[in-house]
Amino acid sequence: RKMWGLTARDDERDTEDALGETFDVNAVEAPVSGNFTFPNPPLGLQPKGFVNAHFGPGSAAKSLQFRKGTTTLAFVYEPLTENDVGGIIVAVDSRASAGEYISSKSVMKILDVGDHMVATMAGGAADCQFWCRSVHKYCNLFELRERSTITVSAASKYFANVLYGYKGQGLSVGSMVAGYDKRGPQIFMVNSEGDRSLLKVCSVGSGSLNAYGILDTYYQPKMSDEEARKLGRRAIMHATYRDAGSGGVCNMVHITPTKKVRYPGVDVSKLWYEFADEIGRDIAYDPRDD
Repeated sequence: RKMWGLTARDDERDTEDALGETFDVNAVEAPVSGNFTFPNPPLGLQPKGFVNAHFGPGSAAKSLQFRKGTTTLAFVYEPLTENDVGGIIVAVDSRASAGEYISSKSVMKILDVGDHMVATMAGGAADCQFWCRSVHKYCNLFELRERSTITVSAASKYFANVLYGYKGQGLSVGSMVAGYDKRGPQIFMVNSEGDRSLLKVCSVGSGSLNAYGILDTYYQPKMSDEEARKLGRRAIMHATYRDAGSGGVCNMVHITPTKKVRYPGVDVSKLWYEFADEIGRDIAYDPRDD
């Protein structure tokens, strides 16, 4: 039995412990972190061409087009008062779409990649989920091996390197790796082209331009925690009402220097009515019958 290069004594190789309970020896072996590669489609077809042939605009799957729609955002802010903690706000919608078909209204697009880090999903849902979990596995193995916390920069760099290895093969990933480490709060944007950028305010997805409009207008380097959470929800709400590929509920995570707080999802329709009441705007025009 080996555990990270350490070999157990011969008298510890029994499959029965001191309490008389049996266990599987293989279950305590160190996991093998090998290089994973996808097999090619049958007959040597290129992956990108294979997906376009079966789910592209010219295919028979009219209601299952490989078209994406989502809105994700994240920003770093400093505390405004002594009662605020500051940190990183990550907010996303929850709609998964396939062309004109809404395949799900309750997708969690903020995935954990560590105790102090998250990664967001934008693009192909399967691609994002698989590779974010791959990064999570890498981070856990790193911390077990090195006995130290991996930095946000290192995790995002590994993510970008993996995606670059599959560049041009049809992957669709637009993610943000956000978290706290010894360097402070950091947000890295990573996509399936292998690009990687350090940003303070970032939004990814088909509704990102609408979210940027709100963020550019109301974002401040120093805000209270309540103002920051409200800004994240408001940007997602506006994006869902201007982008057909975004909708559902607004999920949010607040990453502080000491913890990671997940807030329950809030329906974007409820947020819209609250916003309309706040600015005194009517939902629809109701002409008077004089």
